[in-house]
Amino acid sequence: MNKWCMLYLSVGLSGVFADSLPNLPEEKQNKKPYLLLYPHKAVYILPFYHSLSEPTPSESSLPNKDTETKFQFSFKLAVFNELFSPYGTFYFGYTQTAWFQNYNQADSRPFRDIDYQPELFYSYERPISFLGGAFKDISFGYNHISNGERALRSRTQNRLLLNMRWEYDIAPQSVFGIKLGAWVYIGKHLDGFMADNPDLALYRGYNDIGLYYKSNRNLLELYMRPPIARRYYPYFELGYTLRVSDNIGIYVQYINGYGDNMFEYKMRSERIGVGFRLWNK
Repeated sequence: MNKWCMLYLSVGLSGVFADSLPNLPEEKQNKKPYLLLYPHKAVYILPFYHSLSEPTPSESSLPNKDTETKFQFSFKLAVFNELFSPYGTFYFGYTQTAWFQNYNQADSRPFRDIDYQPELFYSYERPISFLGGAFKDISFGYNHISNGERALRSRTQNRLLLNMRWEYDIAPQSVFGIKLGAWVYIGKHLDGFMADNPDLALYRGYNDIGLYYKSNRNLLELYMRPPIARRYYPYFELGYTLRVSDNIGIYVQYINGYGDNMFEYKMRSERIGVGFRLWNK
């Protein structure tokens, strides 16, 4: 019962997200009310998430099923407004992603893996014109990802991140965007980080790239951790969302590469999922 409650709660949280503020002057829009949840990363549920590669080995005597449910919820809270600038906000963010073997009745429907991702970051949100488009936000902060496990199943990384998002208006209500991220790992010599996962940086890399096209009803996204100079192991994620209401879209996700979750950081997988995604206008 607790597993299903967690699943429903994660989707229900999305209903309280605020995607925009009232029509205020530009200098006032950046001042975010406290204790209000804002969209951060994608919020979705994929009731059909199928592995096209070998499923991850199970620790029990029963194998994992090829098909499971994957879901993610994510939000951010404004901690300090107008910090260093009228357009600067300091946020707390949280993202949780779960892989739920809900079709595996023989093994008591376990959560195969859960990734926990708290963040603290500063975001400068005044558009900066560049190459015909504009940087919509530039952020810098601390990011932690862990699967919350112990001993041999422990997977953890701590990073300082720099992220930038640039957009170009193709036509009315049509936008092309690029997201660039780069990071350094911190705490490498602490127990539970590189001590448990000495080759983690080789698989997770030091940068990522996101491309997207967004119109009134369509959102096409490509996220990747590229194999720079053939040194790092690649990961690609392709997503498509078709809006069916003001807040919900049909969502298809395809992944190929290393690290669908933290535990699988050096396991290659290929998976495809179909479900629903929160997408506010």
